[in-house]
Amino acid sequence: MKTGHIVFHTHWDREWYLPFETFRHRFMQVMDRILDGIDSKEIDTFVLDGQVAALEDYLIENDDELNNKVIDYIEKGRLVIGPWYVLADEFLVTGEALIRNLEIGMKKAEQLGGVQKVGYLPDTFGHIGQMPQLLNQFQINNSFLWRGVLPEKSEFVWKAPDGSSVLAIFLPDGYYQPLLNEINPEKAVQSFIEKVQPWTDSDQLLLPNGGDHLMPSLQGMKEVIDSIQSVGSVHWKQSTLEDYLRDVRKSLVGTDALPEHQGEMRSNNHFYILPNVLSTRTYLKEQNQRMEDKLTGHVEPLIAYASFMNNHCFRKTYLENSWKLLLENHPHDSICGCSVDNVHREMETRTMKLEQRLDVSITEAQEILGMRTGLVSGQASRSPFDDDLYFSVFNPHPWNYTGFIKGELWLNEEEEFAKGFYLNNSKGERISPIVIKSERGEFFASPRDAAPDFKTMTKYTFGFHCADLKGLSMTPFEVKYGEHDQLKQKDRWKMENASLSIELEKEGTLTMLDKKSGNKISGLMNIYSSMDAGDEYNYSPPTNDPVTFAELAEDPVVFEGEGYSTMKYRLLLNLPKQLNNDRTGPSNETIQSVVTISLQLTEATHMNVNIHISNHASDQRLRAIFPIGTSILESKSDSSFEWVTRPAKKEELVDARKGTEVPVVVEPSHSAIIGYNDQRSQGIALGQRGLQEYQVIEKEQEDEIHLTLLRSVGWLSRDDLRTRGGGAGPRLETPEAQCIGDYSFDLIVAPFNETKSESQWLRTVKEFRVPPLVLSGHAESQEGKGLLTIDDPDLQWSAVRPVDQGIECRLWNPTNKEIVFFAESTARNVEKWSLNGEKLKEIDIRNGVWEDTVASHEIVTYLLKRQHPDL
Repeated sequence: MKTGHIVFHTHWDREWYLPFETFRHRFMQVMDRILDGIDSKEIDTFVLDGQVAALEDYLIENDDELNNKVIDYIEKGRLVIGPWYVLADEFLVTGEALIRNLEIGMKKAEQLGGVQKVGYLPDTFGHIGQMPQLLNQFQINNSFLWRGVLPEKSEFVWKAPDGSSVLAIFLPDGYYQPLLNEINPEKAVQSFIEKVQPWTDSDQLLLPNGGDHLMPSLQGMKEVIDSIQSVGSVHWKQSTLEDYLRDVRKSLVGTDALPEHQGEMRSNNHFYILPNVLSTRTYLKEQNQRMEDKLTGHVEPLIAYASFMNNHCFRKTYLENSWKLLLENHPHDSICGCSVDNVHREMETRTMKLEQRLDVSITEAQEILGMRTGLVSGQASRSPFDDDLYFSVFNPHPWNYTGFIKGELWLNEEEEFAKGFYLNNSKGERISPIVIKSERGEFFASPRDAAPDFKTMTKYTFGFHCADLKGLSMTPFEVKYGEHDQLKQKDRWKMENASLSIELEKEGTLTMLDKKSGNKISGLMNIYSSMDAGDEYNYSPPTNDPVTFAELAEDPVVFEGEGYSTMKYRLLLNLPKQLNNDRTGPSNETIQSVVTISLQLTEATHMNVNIHISNHASDQRLRAIFPIGTSILESKSDSSFEWVTRPAKKEELVDARKGTEVPVVVEPSHSAIIGYNDQRSQGIALGQRGLQEYQVIEKEQEDEIHLTLLRSVGWLSRDDLRTRGGGAGPRLETPEAQCIGDYSFDLIVAPFNETKSESQWLRTVKEFRVPPLVLSGHAESQEGKGLLTIDDPDLQWSAVRPVDQGIECRLWNPTNKEIVFFAESTARNVEKWSLNGEKLKEIDIRNGVWEDTVASHEIVTYLLKRQHPDL
């Protein structure tokens, strides 16, 4: 006889088809029923969905007496919480965000009474390949999965690229099984047994009794469980996921080896993975990546630098709460853009609040370093109403930086700077900057010891080339009276540097020439719109699907300066306003959208692109074409701690059977994409922020990468799509998902061939997303001190953050080879840690230099201890 484990649970989307506060109140009502069931011993244990945030939302609203009861039940193991803070999407957030999600979730769960050591991921829209390594480093050796899996059995071994593995439990019929709530539970359970029993070789069955936002029904659960004991040859008992895992492992001892799967899982053969959430409401993706970059790329490294160099404590709780605000936007129904409109408006409010917190965190770090003061009576190199006569460049990367630096200065033009300025570095060498833009305005400051006030000044946006800024360093510059380089307008359609030539063609596309290889790619940045009769989850073309290509509106405007040039031009799209009433093709009415392209070329081997879209059309998909110059069999793109090779899926089907999706043809990318031929002699590389869906399209002469800019849809879910045979959620209108309005996206583009390094492109994209930071004032005592510089060109970083004893630095190896690297550091000593804070080993440091080995695809964490360990 088999043993059946009944795990009472609820799956809690904090926001989805109802907004957050509505669902919070519902959670309070659901908790009333759960607590009543536990009080009466009708329910032995209840699993609160593998996350902590929903419970935290709930505890805020209760009095102490009720909260004490909840905490008591957690301590006794009757309410089961964690390990995640929120149940996040895995492809649309960074790997570092997933780590902090687990870290904060497990910490909070332990504070409340205990954490469930279960890799609970049943409803995520596919799974990243490195998840087993992340779970392992948090001492979690298992995972529960549903979407994305292409299984042979319910139990299998899931391996990460580095070889880490977990026991994966596939839920053949999903997590949504409120069978004991049914009018006829015996019939429901019998049908369930017939579905899931063939999948397992163990003598254990799992019934996850619950569903989205559901509670156990009011009928007595113990009596219902008694009533199903005669169903099948199964003895049913109340259980937990951890108890089920223990019994499954025992049951599998002595059986054949389990099937194995390595890497990410995005199959929709078994059930929907809803792939086009990658491009729904792309403005949310762009906002999220900007905040991830600002928090992990600027704020944390700067606070780490300031606290380390000045032996200064940092605001741990404030920083953690900033992280929690970011993570609240990461659940899949939130970051995927597949909720009702007011949910996503609230996400934008969180983003606005988070950015405010990050801005003041940067300012406070400058004050700690003595760069500026918020007091009229304070002492620093810059007082509240001073000109920016002194500034510093902070390099947040743990490697030397060479490239173009861009920043802003406020100067008083009533004085000598009205005629121009140049820069002096700390060696007294003169640097002539490029002034990109200047505008007269009111500089506002609000000192903490004086009244707020305005000062009329000129704000300059400027740039200059810097070489070999030390890793994690602050480099000072001084503004001097003199002449700066002026941009001059040129009557031409081309711009170039030593590596590239970029020319605008009459039809509104670009031709890029790689001067070193001689390879030329034409037709770049061809913008087009096609119709989309889908919803927030899936793209679906209508049967009559016209394609509209953008046309050049006027001649480009080109400016050139020393080592810097720009080109700006407008494209017009005259396209259908929307779908017709039966959604089979375009309406008769047309409308015009405008796309403004701004290009920037420095001394780098790539060009920077800004795409500004003024969209007025509904029911469409807007894309940019990047010809590869050759035919390809695969592309590569970045995922969490992984550089993934993806077969080019060039056959696209559009008509799905009932209950299925058409095969997935779009691919995810955090920010980096490369496509090249077998000989690596021709290809293209992209780096982008907020544009996380691409597709390889086959053409007669060459293949193309199509990058999705916008998807305009008006429904959360519909059940009449060609590409998905059924609904994916409530049939609710979402007019703001049409993305009518203005949107802006940044990317970089470069030719790629055998002379280029894929790892170096990852670094280039990292520097694009996290450029060095121009900050007012000097921290002169820290001049020239780089806290950490690693020498290996392949290693990547995801975190440089302050911790109690110093700085934590996280690196990862994207290659198939072991890397031995050397690092220079001012740390007192260095330790290697696991993600959960467990010390793995001491690392010998001599004369400020240390070395270590990083295995292929390994994620490693180092603690750099400060010179004064007591602070």
